[in-house]
Amino acid sequence: MISSIVRLSSLLIGVALLLTGHGLQLALVPIRAELMGWSSIDVGYLSSLYFAGFISGCFFIPALVARIGHIRTFATLTATATAVILAYALTGSFLFWLVLRVLSGAAIVGLYLVIESWLNSQVRNEVRGSVLAAYTAIVLGGLAIGQLLLNAAPPEGERLFIVSAILIVLAALPVCLTRTAQPGSIPTARFSPRLVLKTSQSSCVGSAVAGLVSGSFYGLGPLYGLQIGLDIAGVSVMMALGIAGGALLLLPLGRLSDRLDRRWVIFAAMLAGAVVSGVAVVVPESFIPLVTFGFGAAVMPIYAISLANASDFTEADHFLEVGTGLLMINGLGSIVGPLVTSRLMDRFGADMFFASHLTVLLLGSLLILFYIRSRQGAGEHVAPFAPATTASAQGAIEMDPRSETVPEGVVEVAQPK
Repeated sequence: MISSIVRLSSLLIGVALLLTGHGLQLALVPIRAELMGWSSIDVGYLSSLYFAGFISGCFFIPALVARIGHIRTFATLTATATAVILAYALTGSFLFWLVLRVLSGAAIVGLYLVIESWLNSQVRNEVRGSVLAAYTAIVLGGLAIGQLLLNAAPPEGERLFIVSAILIVLAALPVCLTRTAQPGSIPTARFSPRLVLKTSQSSCVGSAVAGLVSGSFYGLGPLYGLQIGLDIAGVSVMMALGIAGGALLLLPLGRLSDRLDRRWVIFAAMLAGAVVSGVAVVVPESFIPLVTFGFGAAVMPIYAISLANASDFTEADHFLEVGTGLLMINGLGSIVGPLVTSRLMDRFGADMFFASHLTVLLLGSLLILFYIRSRQGAGEHVAPFAPATTASAQGAIEMDPRSETVPEGVVEVAQPK
């Protein structure tokens, strides 16, 4: 494993720089929107359109890679992401920022896809899980450090946008200068919703709930922190602790799901997240950063465990399309979540941030319990748990050992209805 990580170090360094810059702009955009006097609903739209761009990029980026290659695609998308971040400082036009958010989401998911397919082509089956774990740790670590960089300069100025842009453009250097061989085309899959639902309803619920909650957390968390009276340092610590909680519990909960029916672990995580959300509604504001750590620890692993649960019911030649379907369900949840939560916050106050999470997680846990009681679980797990965040979901799909059976190029399956 160590030799594989050393050999891929240029790609992983690029990931670390990219995610640190990206984490900073994820936190900065809603804060700047709040400082400009925009409503919670406006911030919700900004978050939702980012995830809309994220989903759209999953469909057209593979064609771009097939046309110009991994390195040129990475350089192109890095330039796009950098230009978008700098463009935020040009104007306070809401419509202009909405367009920028779509472009940002598409560029970021494209960068993920390039790196993850590259890693997939360079590692052997026996070390895939370890390499993916290292990659996921770098993703989450970069996102957390990016939140803390909010303290590097006042958010009212332009310096933080510049810092974010510098980090992202620097990510292109180790990737573009690497001597690691470029892989072939990125496999793409047009998924069938019927197949995804037929494979595992519990995984569909888990993916949707994870999207609803994580989309709101990343998009509206900084706004919530400001509205309850936290300063910028407090907001950055709150967000960083939420991500760190997910990073620390991702692998232990995943390994626990290898020993049990994974649905029980999903149920327990949702129930724990609901309890923590309820606590967050009633505790003093000074305890919120600590509570957010527990919230992240409970809810951040839900998507990865749902993906692993679906893999237990999926034949090898259908895993890519089922995984893509779950990614789309998660993405749709990430679009809807901020829209609904922002409207509730705008009408009833900041407490609705965690109150909405409480409702979603509680309803999700009841649905999972219903499926546990009414449907047979997997007899045995076909592969060990592979750690993945929502951001690195495509990596978990492609780096699953069974995806070796998927031919390179485009995989044609049913169009979404």
